[in-house]
Amino acid sequence: MIEHLSYSSISLYLTCPAAWRFRYVEEVPTATSTALVFGSAWHNTVEDYVSNGGELAALWEKHWNAQMEREAHVDWGTETPEQHYNEGLRILSAQEVRSALDKIIPKRENGTAIIEKKVSLLVPGVPVPVIGYVDIITEDGVPGDFKTSSRAWSMDKAASELQPAFYLAALNQIGIPTPGMKFRHFVVTKTRQPQFQVLETTRKPEMLLFLYRMIEKVWRGIEAGVFPENPTTWKCNPKYCEFWEVCRGRFV
Repeated sequence: MIEHLSYSSISLYLTCPAAWRFRYVEEVPTATSTALVFGSAWHNTVEDYVSNGGELAALWEKHWNAQMEREAHVDWGTETPEQHYNEGLRILSAQEVRSALDKIIPKRENGTAIIEKKVSLLVPGVPVPVIGYVDIITEDGVPGDFKTSSRAWSMDKAASELQPAFYLAALNQIGIPTPGMKFRHFVVTKTRQPQFQVLETTRKPEMLLFLYRMIEKVWRGIEAGVFPENPTTWKCNPKYCEFWEVCRGRFV
């Protein structure tokens, strides 16, 4: 029984309903991706630093080791854990990254930084809530998300992201004001010379209505048991789909 949705689960259904079924209905066991291991350790390091300060290299080591202890099965492929650990150190050693992180000031409630703020969005026509976690709300009240990327983002990419609309809708629903419907992406690139981008975009109220309609349609599909494969998506190949072997891979 589905007790709640999340933005990531909704995105997965839109990408490939069959993959959603394998993960949330059949609960097919899969190995953790290297991107998830690195991204989780990175988020925890950055959020710890902007909340409490400290020494970045030491925080990275702390959160990397903690993440490694949590993950029993990781698909490292031809890579090694040491390569990813050293990549994190390399990025955090870049002066541009360190300077940019020092400028991020979280808003505080009763002395506690608003980091990983849990939100729950209630959507008309959907009997379960949509749960999510806002990475940070900065001191000016603008919510934001920390990202790592293999290349720099464009403003168009930041503006086209739908996840901010979910966060903004959920925050407004629980009475937390979001000035000007603004959202910030804090993007760090894994390029040879790491870059730190702060991309601020806004969302119109109409986008929230689109979000509600989209979530309701996804729920109707789930409720009706509609889980077709989507072989045209970028995800449908053995490199990106953790369910390849039990799906399309059986016939290739």
